[in-house]
Amino acid sequence: MGQRRNEPRDALTIERAARRLGVEDVADVARAAYDHAGELAALEYGRTAAVLGACRLASRRGRGETLTRDRIAAAFDVGYEDVVEADCDIASHLAPPADADDVRSLRRTLIVASELLAAVERGRPGLDFPGSYLADAAPWLLGRAVRSHERSTDGRLAFDEAELRAHADRLEADLELARLGTTLYARVRDEPVAPSVGSEKR
Repeated sequence: MGQRRNEPRDALTIERAARRLGVEDVADVARAAYDHAGELAALEYGRTAAVLGACRLASRRGRGETLTRDRIAAAFDVGYEDVVEADCDIASHLAPPADADDVRSLRRTLIVASELLAAVERGRPGLDFPGSYLADAAPWLLGRAVRSHERSTDGRLAFDEAELRAHADRLEADLELARLGTTLYARVRDEPVAPSVGSEKR
C-alpha cells in the first residue's frame, strides 16, 4: 500500500482527473489518498473509479463542495456508484477527519485570530468591542483584545504581532489536520504516517 507502480501511458492520473473536474486545489490531497490506498481500490473498482474516488474524497475533506454525480458524469464515463465505493474503500484505510463541529469551531477561531491580526496590522481594533459577532468563537482571545483596547491610550491593540501571527498559523495547521485527518495530513506534508486509528464510511 502506498507504493506507486509503473502506470500505462493512457492511465488516468490524479492530475488529469483533478484538472478535468476543476478541483486542482485538492489534487495534492487526492494524490496522497491514492498513494496510500488507491491501488487496493483500483483492484476492486478499476483505476478510473479509484482515481475519481480519491478526488471525491479530497473534495469532501477540502474547503469546497463535494464532487457530485453530475460533475463526475459530465467529465468521465464511469459508474458513479463505483466512484463512491472506491472513495469509501480508500477512506477506510485513512484516519477519519475531526467531527464537523470541531472543524467549524476551529474555523471560527481562526477567523477571530485573522481579524485581530489584521486589526493589529492596521493599528486599530476593526471589531465592535465588546459585542463582536465573533465573541462566541474565541471569547478568551477577544477578551484579551477588549482588555488591551480598554487599557490603550491611543486606541491601538497591544498585541505582539509576531506572536499573534504564529498563533494564527498554528490554528491554520490545526484546521487542516482536522479536515484531512492524521494520515492524509502527514502524507500531504510528507511526514511519517502513523497507523490508521479508524475508518470512515461517510
